[in-house]
Amino acid sequence: MNPEIIKYWDIIKEFIKDIAIYIMPIAAVIVSLVALKRSKDSVEVKVQLSEVEQKLKEYDLALKARELEKIKEQEEKKAFVEARIVYISKNNYKLKVWNSGNEKAYNIDVTIPEEYRIIIMKQKLPFEYLEPNNSFEETVVIHMNSSSKFKIISSWENENGDKFTNEQLRSY
Repeated sequence: MNPEIIKYWDIIKEFIKDIAIYIMPIAAVIVSLVALKRSKDSVEVKVQLSEVEQKLKEYDLALKARELEKIKEQEEKKAFVEARIVYISKNNYKLKVWNSGNEKAYNIDVTIPEEYRIIIMKQKLPFEYLEPNNSFEETVVIHMNSSSKFKIISSWENENGDKFTNEQLRSY
């Protein structure tokens, strides 16, 4: 072999050794430092994301609790009057009217449209007020031409004078 080629080859080998001994470890340290920095940044972002998710969950729970509270307030402050015809004995029926709400109902009235040919005697109607979960009965007249399926329309007011109605499809 040519001595000059060997000399260049030895120089190249020394250069490669120097790179392997000095430059590669330095490059590895630099790459490790960059990876460490990115890893630290990634952990910080994950922590911030976790905090934001926690705040969103707390906000969502607070919002749902507030909505539930509003719904309960609305439900708690409503009267709801219902009525139905109850069979007592042969040719004897009563109209039962009750307040299934949570607030007192005022000026209660119940009607059945004439087309059903059921007569409410209205001895007690209109009823001045009805406490929650209380009821009263009214006499009704049902004859052979009366429809066995009919609508009952209950109407009432709250303490502010706001008017409400409840139309129900019933049968006897």
